[in-house]
Amino acid sequence: MGFLNVIKHIVVNFRRKHRVSFRDPHSDKELWCMFFSPLNILLASLTVLIITFVAVMTVVAYTPILDLIPGYPGNKSRQVLLHSVMRLDSLERQIKMWQIYERDISLIMEGKRPISVTASATVDSILKSPAAVLPPSLVDSLFRASMGTSGSLVVHGRATDGKPTAFELYAPSRGVVVDYFDPSSGSNGVTVSVSGEQPIVAVTDGVMVLSTWSPAEGYITQLQHGGSMLSVYKRLSRLIKKPGDRVKAGEVIGYVGGTVHSDVVSPEGVKTSYNYELWDNGTPVDPESYMLF
Repeated sequence: MGFLNVIKHIVVNFRRKHRVSFRDPHSDKELWCMFFSPLNILLASLTVLIITFVAVMTVVAYTPILDLIPGYPGNKSRQVLLHSVMRLDSLERQIKMWQIYERDISLIMEGKRPISVTASATVDSILKSPAAVLPPSLVDSLFRASMGTSGSLVVHGRATDGKPTAFELYAPSRGVVVDYFDPSSGSNGVTVSVSGEQPIVAVTDGVMVLSTWSPAEGYITQLQHGGSMLSVYKRLSRLIKKPGDRVKAGEVIGYVGGTVHSDVVSPEGVKTSYNYELWDNGTPVDPESYMLF
């Protein structure tokens, strides 16, 4: 019962009103008075807290006061973040457009048709779209071949000034053709088998524009020649030239054989092979039509 009495006493006193008055010290006359209870004080405090909270939230929401707080992400910081996100989106699209450009250049080099960009096409759909292989278009009338003593052919044509010109196409390395040119089956060049380690030479004057390596293809290099002609050499064991080097016709640019892509080891030496492709204006042509292996 003692505990209940304590609770009852607290409740009664919590609601009991008290009088506060102000009196004149000379005449002892009451000037002002007020009645309050602990419950009234609690309710008044809660009301003040709620009003203060609403006022603070209103100021924060409708004024730039947060921008004055160092390090706090206010409205100005949100604007900067939004601007940065927009710039990142623009940069991502620019990168994808460069990927399309690089993809189209690769397709041209492989004899495939670049995909045209339409108004309704998206960047992702363009990157995922396949391209069809173009049929080889050989203009044999522009190339008059005659056999040379060094295993090369003399190709005749016309220079930009209209005067007749001729240049030699050397075979990269003499050997036996074991895989023939057939774009319909994915073979854009020829595979030539050689004995032991053999030098690979430039088929004509040009500039090395690519030098790379892969586990499947070994060393790969590309030479850019005049008249939109490109020669591609794959499955090499090593290279002695680097991108940007100018080479002359018949100059050694690398080697095939040795420890890379060895097919058969026999008493005569290591039988190896390299792959060679010749491109004219983005279209693969049959190398055997223009050089002797």
